[in-house]
Amino acid sequence: MIKTDLRYIVLLFLFLFAGCTSPEILTGQDTARLITIDATGEVFAPADEIIFNITINRFDEEASKAFENHKNLEQFLTELIIEHNIDEEYINAYPISISPRRHSQNTGFETRQSVSIQLQDLDQFESMQITLIENGFDNFSANFSTSSAEEARNEALEKAVENARSKAQILAQASGMELGGVHNIDYTSSKGVVRRDMAMMSAESNSGSLIVMQRTIPISESVRVQFKMN
Repeated sequence: MIKTDLRYIVLLFLFLFAGCTSPEILTGQDTARLITIDATGEVFAPADEIIFNITINRFDEEASKAFENHKNLEQFLTELIIEHNIDEEYINAYPISISPRRHSQNTGFETRQSVSIQLQDLDQFESMQITLIENGFDNFSANFSTSSAEEARNEALEKAVENARSKAQILAQASGMELGGVHNIDYTSSKGVVRRDMAMMSAESNSGSLIVMQRTIPISESVRVQFKMN
């Protein structure tokens, strides 16, 4: 008799505990009333910066000679950066590497070093590029970037959620139900340097420049939203 009463007491306790758990735990029936939407929001940020990527590399049969020639180019680039008053926070330089290489029929050693410079002036980029070409540099590229990437990402994220709700509303109406509140949102940040390739055009361009300025850079954010259906 005592064991039987104890069993009922335990069952009663479990029942009361279950009744006090969070109402956010969904039953099988409630789960069937959720709708999951994947949506993307996109905005266009102004392309107001240039990421100038410069690769310094020298080849010689002797490692010491290749390194010496490399250091001369590195010194020239350093002086050019100082001349253009580019702040250190806009410069990203990697250490020099040197390794055995074969060029055509010649074996030797090649150095390599990557330098990235962030510029806000298109004229500055063009003049630096010409100077580098005239002084032995032949390996560089450039991309447009934007200084308002963070603001654009936030706006794109808002649009993504709005688009998700709009799609969910259409599906709810089509199924004869009412759209409820948000149950869950999955989002992974896509932070990183936002870049866009620079477009080149012929010398006959009306702009008078070989570079066509991309006025905007597309920035998008994606979300997965679960809505309740009533």
